[in-house]
Amino acid sequence: MRKQLTDDEVDAFRARLVKAAEGLFAKHGVAGVTMRQIAHVLGYSQTAAYRYFADKDEILAAVRTSALNRFCDQLESAFDLRCDARQNARNVGKAFLDFALNHPNSYRFIFDAGQPVPADLPGFDGVAKRFNSTMVSYVQALIDEGLIVGDAQAIGHSFCVAAHGIVMMHLSGHIPTVKARDELHRRTMRMMYLGVKKPDGVKKRMQLKDMSVKIRKSPKT
Repeated sequence: MRKQLTDDEVDAFRARLVKAAEGLFAKHGVAGVTMRQIAHVLGYSQTAAYRYFADKDEILAAVRTSALNRFCDQLESAFDLRCDARQNARNVGKAFLDFALNHPNSYRFIFDAGQPVPADLPGFDGVAKRFNSTMVSYVQALIDEGLIVGDAQAIGHSFCVAAHGIVMMHLSGHIPTVKARDELHRRTMRMMYLGVKKPDGVKKRMQLKDMSVKIRKSPKT
């Protein structure tokens, strides 16, 4: 009788299989990899792989979900509550670029439109919301500090799309060096920031209004 695996053992095996599959997909291309090859890398039969994933598309979806989780880990670790909003925006932007530079295959798996959308995969909805949050939270901090105005989600997605375009141009060779990529990213983000920057007069009026509110609320002596 086959030993009944615990949930932790099942999760551990699935994680190992996904990691092995990502390496094979990156080396041979998705079309050049079979379920048998993936299982063979781990020392298991093709039948064993089918006990954990219905087919190769489901494995690929799991690879994308895993990569997106790691991407979110890096973006979230860049946000430091001890820093001001502008520094955090720079930190998150650098983390975005660094992940794509250090893990180009994982980055491609996340955003490749030609791959199956893992919407039905357990856990993907959560990581998609997590990624959306990373793209919005640092922008909301800029709004909260009175530096920019607008809808945090719309602005965050715009920054993300611009950064992604620059990254893909670099990965495809159209931006030849990391230095050139980083300089284009800096200039692009600066122009976009200036487009949503709060006018100085508005910021000063809001500061004066906040001061007057605090004065009115001060307890009488």
